Amino acid sequence: MNRPTKLSADQRQRSMYEIIRQRISILHYPPGMMINETQLAAEFGVSRTPLRRVLQQLSYEGLLEIRNGVGTRVTDIDMKTFKDIYDLRILLAETMGSLSPNWVTDRHREALDELIARAEELRGRRDIEGYAHLANDLSALICDLIGSAPMREITDLLYYRVARIWYTFLPNLDWDNVVEELLGELKGLSAALASSDLGTFGKVRATYLRWMLKKVSRYISSD
Repeated sequence: MNRPTKLSADQRQRSMYEIIRQRISILHYPPGMMINETQLAAEFGVSRTPLRRVLQQLSYEGLLEIRNGVGTRVTDIDMKTFKDIYDLRILLAETMGSLSPNWVTDRHREALDELIARAEELRGRRDIEGYAHLANDLSALICDLIGSAPMREITDLLYYRVARIWYTFLPNLDWDNVVEELLGELKGLSAALASSDLGTFGKVRATYLRWMLKKVSRYISSD
């Protein structure tokens, strides 16, 4: 009989980090929400010490704000930072083919095919959380194609800094158009992976990021 693998302290901490970050990114923990450390520690079955290490890491990454005597809250949306980060993400995407790319494997291609199938299921079905999970999985796939560890870490950090901001605006946008643009990106990325061309892959990603930034900027301007 196989016994379940016991996670190490580092693995448990990483798991807590990823779960809380995911909840922030898909707006389960919306901007301004206070984080109840006691409840979270009980949920994860840990003391507050390892949990606080995770919260401090998320604070360093700009997702949480920790104030002595007040508590921990999810940070608000800063639109100036949003634009600055998107500009940087575009530049990083455009360098994917030249800065230490990873080998493209069938696993990457199959993962992208699965994302395309999930995106097609969103046609005519407004599911913002489903879209968010898909986008998070796409970001993980993109990071796996980056061979440079510093670039991979920065790409991942910047994605999660602004993902929730994009999802905040989704209800105000034309859903069918959003899904078709997503499918266009995914199919363009798939074609690039078919020929193991990460230079084109990054350019397709950069084009889509520009579209997202333009959409949100237009909405802000008309608000």
